[in-house]
Amino acid sequence: DGLYAEFLISRTGRGEEALAAMGGAVFVGAELIKALIRASLGQTAEAREALQGLVAEPRFEDESLYTFMLVQLLETAILLRDRELCTVLAQRLAPVAHLSSTLGAFTCPARHLGGAAALLGEPEKARDYYRQALEAAGKIRFRPEIALTRLQLCELLLEHYPDERAE
Repeated sequence: DGLYAEFLISRTGRGEEALAAMGGAVFVGAELIKALIRASLGQTAEAREALQGLVAEPRFEDESLYTFMLVQLLETAILLRDRELCTVLAQRLAPVAHLSSTLGAFTCPARHLGGAAALLGEPEKARDYYRQALEAAGKIRFRPEIALTRLQLCELLLEHYPDERAE
């Protein structure tokens, strides 16, 4: 639908346009998408405030959020470098790391789990998640996700595994 298209615009570097187009949109996950876009744009104060509001909602605690929402929360938490929230969300998302994509956020949860593990100082765990994401994305030839995963894996290798620079 049009609202999801606006979210995709944010992924192509047109986040300001996406936020303006969303305006006062009200649908499941609208505020989360806005928080993610703001975090992507570097509007950290606004994104952090929105994220704190989302996490304070009762449905966050009773585990009734959709998987795609947890993935987007994790992605936002990673961008904001919120280690505490990354820890909580990584525990909740670990059982679905094998998925190729999820409704509303076409991605591999394992890639985001790898990003969280890297942020949390667990490079070996991050590496394992990136491998899992490559396997899941490879099964369905999900090329954009493969490219993003390879990029993040390269960054991890360069930072934590200097002996494997050639890889």
